[in-house]
Amino acid sequence: MRRFRSLVRSAVLETLAEPLSAVLFLVALLTIPLLPAFHCHQFGDAGRLPRECGFSALLVFGIVFATSSAVRVVGGELTSGTASAALARDVPRPLFFCAKVTGVLAAFALFAVAVGLSTLASVATAEMGLVQERLGFLPIWKPGLILAVLLTLAGFAAAGALNRFRRMRFCVTACMSVALAQVPVLAFVAVQATVSLSLTLLPALGVLAVGCCVFIVLAGALAVRLPPAAVTTGVALAVLSSFIWPLRAILPDIEKFWLVDSFSYGGAPTVEQLLSALAAGALLVVLWLAVGSILLERREVS
Repeated sequence: MRRFRSLVRSAVLETLAEPLSAVLFLVALLTIPLLPAFHCHQFGDAGRLPRECGFSALLVFGIVFATSSAVRVVGGELTSGTASAALARDVPRPLFFCAKVTGVLAAFALFAVAVGLSTLASVATAEMGLVQERLGFLPIWKPGLILAVLLTLAGFAAAGALNRFRRMRFCVTACMSVALAQVPVLAFVAVQATVSLSLTLLPALGVLAVGCCVFIVLAGALAVRLPPAAVTTGVALAVLSSFIWPLRAILPDIEKFWLVDSFSYGGAPTVEQLLSALAAGALLVVLWLAVGSILLERREVS
């Protein structure tokens, strides 16, 4: 377990240390509060667009962030020969693969939590905007919007200052600080809110995150044997297939994990929907962990 934790920790740092990771954290967490402020028409209830922005940010930015990290962490170490140093210390190959992928999933979990907090705040500010503006349509509550944008940018700027004066790793610090900035934003909105927070969004976002985890582990498994370009193409085709023609035996059916439509006009997904999607996603994650472990076991590592 000590070796496993060490490999997981190194994979988390490798994932967050990439410049792309910091950029995707920043863009995703700015997109969620900002996009609802630019729409000119109301489609459905007030929280529909913020909800869909949050779910879309998790699916699109999350998959790009984590699958590219899985390719670098798993495939990059095997190609560069870094993995051979760990495997030479009697580290079982399945343990090495599972630990590296777990580290990527842990970094993705940080991203998913930040997206969840930002989505809750964005939905509340959208609903408060409609409540307070009786004479016209105001798409968002401005204090909540301004604070969300400013604190997110402040977290990114703080990472730059810590890198300059304390020599802390910029990308790792930026990912952490931008994610942590969502906590005071949500706290402020919760204190000032004249509407209740849509906490039922969190389980649905968690279900979608589990569906994304399948593609992340798939990317890690493919990276054991394929070059980065082929892995990226394979994962892109897998995501496309899950929308158009899902191969449920090996890939998630996105319709089962995309539960945002259940929240229209005060609705919510049922417990059966949540549990069935979670079970399917967990089984597929285990499947691809096993496939990746077998592929690494049969690969010659020098």
